[in-house]
Amino acid sequence: MRRIFVFAAILCACSGVGVLRAEVNVIPKPAQVEETGNGPRISSLTSIGVNDDELLPAGQYLQEMLARYQGKSVKLKKGKGRIMLRLCDPDSTDESYTVVSAPKGVCVEAHSYRGIINGIATLRQLLPASVENGILEPGSRQTLPGVRISDGPVFHWRGLMLDPVRHFYSVEETKRLLDHMALYKMNKFHWHLIDDQACRIELKEYPKMTQEGAFHPFNALDWACIARGENEKNPTFFIPEKFIREENGQKLYGGFYTQDEIRDVIAYAAVRGIDIVPEIDMPGHSTVACQCYPQFSCGNQGASPLCLGKDATIEYAKRFFNEVFELFPYEYVSIGGDEVDRTRWNQCPDCQKRIADEHLSNTEELQAWFTKNMEKHFNAHGRRLLGWDEILEGGLSKTATVHWWRGDHPDVTQRATAMGNEVVLCPFTFCYFDYPQDNGTLRRIYDGHIVPTDLTAEQLKLIKGMQANIWCEYIPTEARMQFMVFPRALALAEKAWTPDSTQDWDDFKSRLTVHLERLRALGINYRPLESDMP
Repeated sequence: MRRIFVFAAILCACSGVGVLRAEVNVIPKPAQVEETGNGPRISSLTSIGVNDDELLPAGQYLQEMLARYQGKSVKLKKGKGRIMLRLCDPDSTDESYTVVSAPKGVCVEAHSYRGIINGIATLRQLLPASVENGILEPGSRQTLPGVRISDGPVFHWRGLMLDPVRHFYSVEETKRLLDHMALYKMNKFHWHLIDDQACRIELKEYPKMTQEGAFHPFNALDWACIARGENEKNPTFFIPEKFIREENGQKLYGGFYTQDEIRDVIAYAAVRGIDIVPEIDMPGHSTVACQCYPQFSCGNQGASPLCLGKDATIEYAKRFFNEVFELFPYEYVSIGGDEVDRTRWNQCPDCQKRIADEHLSNTEELQAWFTKNMEKHFNAHGRRLLGWDEILEGGLSKTATVHWWRGDHPDVTQRATAMGNEVVLCPFTFCYFDYPQDNGTLRRIYDGHIVPTDLTAEQLKLIKGMQANIWCEYIPTEARMQFMVFPRALALAEKAWTPDSTQDWDDFKSRLTVHLERLRALGINYRPLESDMP
């Protein structure tokens, strides 16, 4: 997995591992770092070469980054360059990479496109922080350190989930978050696109979902944010004017993503090695769907959850997901499935008939029947089903993947993996970035046992990775979102990338202190390491 490539060997000779120079502050911590003296002058990095056409988008991504720093264009070509991006022995599942920086230039080599992107993230961190905004500070470093870095992740799934339903984020704001994820080698963006309050995805089949369900008068969550902003004199809690419109004399707040905008975000993420996982929450958290199309609710009352006794509801769900499948190329799609209030199903004659006809025991099994039905539909379209850990209730197919979020249900991962199901770890005890912070939060994440300690070796193989969730009930602006996410996203990125045996809080904090300059250069409104702000 870790290779010393021919091109790398030509560039420099190994000088052994020692105390890292101040310029080598990479997050997540790499597996192997060997210092080799001086690297190239940054001003000499005027061309990028690729050995495979597949790497041209990665080359353009790096080209734009260097142009910001150098203030001039950087050539991109097929063939040799002062920075060489080299794909060797292609293996799409291998995310490892090697970066070699020597006086003659830089080589980034990997077995996959995503490995190259990971290498570019490391190269980006070796460059001065001013690469992020093009503003050269006095005394700014002029050369790269001479290093050979060989690296690869422990977990494949390293993600963030953003909830633009409770409070909306524009395409540009979403892209900025994707940029920041790529810098720290996070590769899964879980996009929560529908919930009780709104629908954020344009649907050709069901246009009312955005015509009537994307904007609403200020609700209790909005007023709570406004009140906090006024009480704390903190403008990051105020609802952005750009998402407010007036209709019939009433102010409405919201927004949605057109299908073209969604395709644009997907393409943007793909260049940065990030897969987008859409979440369409069913059968609960469906108030907006039931209000727009009350015929899919129990008794046509327009109230969540969806009525699972009606064949029309099942057809609605399948057609909804068909449009999602056409838009999103990644194999995983989330059905949500959490926090379903099943009491209506107990009184609904249609749901009770379904329970009887399918020989089910209760409403838990009714939801499980729906989930399994949808999974068959997913599979028929080449997709795999994800859901919050409540989908375990009532029984689950072995091919479904579980998001463990309920930290107060510590047996979820054990139960799911014992059944043969894959699990993505995001327990609220560590990974809910909407939860308040204090000066010990960061260390609790870094030192915490996000991976349960009582799993067998076979069960550990079913842990896909981990992600943090950004629920936005009380996060109405990009600035507030950044304050809640950074720098704790960097701690989670290292938890998901670096082996437990080499994680060290003091070492991480030392590197993090340097990275705060980079966050400032990026314009990120991060929470200071010592602050009285929650």
